[in-house]
Amino acid sequence: MVILILLLVMFQSYSYGTSGNEYRETIFNSELESDSLKPLAAYQYVYSFKEGRAIVVINKKYGFIDKEGNYTIPCQYDYAYDFSNGFALVKYGEKFAFIDPSGKALTSFKYDAASDFQNGRALVKFNMKWGFIDEKGTEIIPLIYDSANEFEDEELTTVEEMGHWFIIDKMNNRKPVIHDADHIGPFNDGLAAIRIGVKSGCMDKQGNMAVQPKYDLIFYFREGLALVELNGKRGFINRKGQEVVPLVYDGFPGFKEGMAAVSVGDNFGFIDKNGKMVVAPKYRNVYSFYDGLARVKIGSKLGCINQKGQLIIPAVYDEIQVGEGILGVIADKKGQFLDLNGNLLFPEVYENLYGFSDGAALVLKNGNWFFIDKQGHRLF
Repeated sequence: MVILILLLVMFQSYSYGTSGNEYRETIFNSELESDSLKPLAAYQYVYSFKEGRAIVVINKKYGFIDKEGNYTIPCQYDYAYDFSNGFALVKYGEKFAFIDPSGKALTSFKYDAASDFQNGRALVKFNMKWGFIDEKGTEIIPLIYDSANEFEDEELTTVEEMGHWFIIDKMNNRKPVIHDADHIGPFNDGLAAIRIGVKSGCMDKQGNMAVQPKYDLIFYFREGLALVELNGKRGFINRKGQEVVPLVYDGFPGFKEGMAAVSVGDNFGFIDKNGKMVVAPKYRNVYSFYDGLARVKIGSKLGCINQKGQLIIPAVYDEIQVGEGILGVIADKKGQFLDLNGNLLFPEVYENLYGFSDGAALVLKNGNWFFIDKQGHRLF
């Protein structure tokens, strides 16, 4: 019996411009049966590997395989998220729980919402209240908060109870925030965004106002700088609140690898942390820098530039996928893998491919989907 098979894989970086999309999708046909030459044909959906496990789907139920192709966690969940920091969040009915790589449940299916583990704690929700569990599944911080933020990579976070905000540590020792805040975000790079009325600033870990609330929007600090917006224009401030990149741009994300994409009208370029326009805004579609390269669209084709704006990978490809120091490129329905200098890594040509994640990449050859390692060898 021939059925429709759908394969969904997540990108490794962000795209900006007129046609960027963070998710990719492809369709193919296959027999729903066990076949040693086509082991992935037994699944309706297959995701990339994360922490040694890949999500697979049968009859709209989610499970996991390992890198030997073993069906280690049966397709029994209504939804599943990738493994992150040793655990995967799974959904059964309308409730969530966590499992370890063997499929053992860390918690029961009781939570209405939850987040991945960050810094040894996972944010969970039950009966409209938020709290945190530890890596043993213990509710280490009671579910008493009306809103709460993840610990990110910090030892502190912020929570709200009955209209009052607090700074808490991982054992729920807490300190009240003296400012009359409408909302406070998580700590990132030692600062948390705080909104008072319609204006936003930043608060430090002691609860002091580090950046006065004068901006319409303020985003997380990344690489020492935060994106801010005022009167429809965007720029960057440092941790002292100094505007190191003037608020003259229309819209762009944060810094990555020391560079940020900026838009001037309909075109995108890149600035450095001093606000210098390093790459002129001449592209209609760009991606963040990753491994020293940024994908750019020239006409209808994609290529890659370095941080000097030099075209390192010629713009001749229909698709370029990045991952773990390797480029997956497709031109005229023929896919191959290159290093970051554009050199061919192995001679095989694929009908379709996806970027490397956790040391493996999904490829299509002779109508058969399978995983390969970084030497081009089939995993199973």
